[in-house]
Amino acid sequence: MSTPEEAAAADPAIAELTDQIAKLGVSIAEAKQAKKPKEEWDPLLKEMLALKVEYKAKTGQEYGPKKEEKKPKGNDSQEASDKNKEKRAKKAAEKAAKEEKKRKQREERERIQREKLEKLKSAANEDWSHVFGDAPMIQSATKSEEGVNRWTRIEALSKEMEGKKVLVRGFLHTARGVGKGAFVLIRSSLYTVQCVAFESKDIPSAMIKYMNGVPVESIVDVYGTLTVPANPVEGATQSQVEVQVEKFHCVHKATAAMPFQMEDACRPDLVKETDVGAYDHEVNASAEGGRVGQETRLDHRWIDLRTPANQSIFRVQSM
Repeated sequence: MSTPEEAAAADPAIAELTDQIAKLGVSIAEAKQAKKPKEEWDPLLKEMLALKVEYKAKTGQEYGPKKEEKKPKGNDSQEASDKNKEKRAKKAAEKAAKEEKKRKQREERERIQREKLEKLKSAANEDWSHVFGDAPMIQSATKSEEGVNRWTRIEALSKEMEGKKVLVRGFLHTARGVGKGAFVLIRSSLYTVQCVAFESKDIPSAMIKYMNGVPVESIVDVYGTLTVPANPVEGATQSQVEVQVEKFHCVHKATAAMPFQMEDACRPDLVKETDVGAYDHEVNASAEGGRVGQETRLDHRWIDLRTPANQSIFRVQSM
């Protein structure tokens, strides 16, 4: 395929035709550049198009520069440059590392979930009644050889008994759960001791929930090892020791809601008592500041008598 210049060199008539087309093209370009109206240069355009048709009829090809042959596209599998290959390899390695990390995390989650399910199944199938739960009624059907001596009195607990197995009975004064552990305060007469239990292979999570769910003022039996804590236990009379719980049974569960919290009733009364016959209802009946008013105490005297203050009064009177 030849260019217009090559065709003009071979035939003078073609050369003249080419020259006319070129001149018309220049004239049209100048008119457009001068922003002349189309009516002025449109006849020139039509004349040039007619000459191009004539040129094609004589030469068998379109007028214009020779079109560059398109280079054949390379194969899709053509190797990339070294730089691109390095980038792609790096991205592929990073993606593979992320996928591997996700796979390991997924497997770890599945493993933990399986262990939890197996643990729950084993706990459900295993009978833990010998470790915790509501104690059955004795109804004087049996009598132990030790009798009352099998219980250790709370006031007798001391550092000298560290490491000894003890069984204590008393009122459940307070109970609070911390994570996978339970802290309960057992009260008997004037004395209290803290008992601690944490979830382990010997203590199921159901026991921790049970200890935290027993109503306050229920009578409980606690069996465990007496230990000496690193710091004294605040809020317990036996502050130098605590019981690491191994067994926890409720002997008698408080069924009715307490009219007031024993923890509040045990707080000292800072309000000056009125004289007999001059009872101040507003001062003594209010429970502001977490204190129990005198009227509430008198209405529920059978509970109020459990407080250490009233226990001490009766002890002094009996001397």
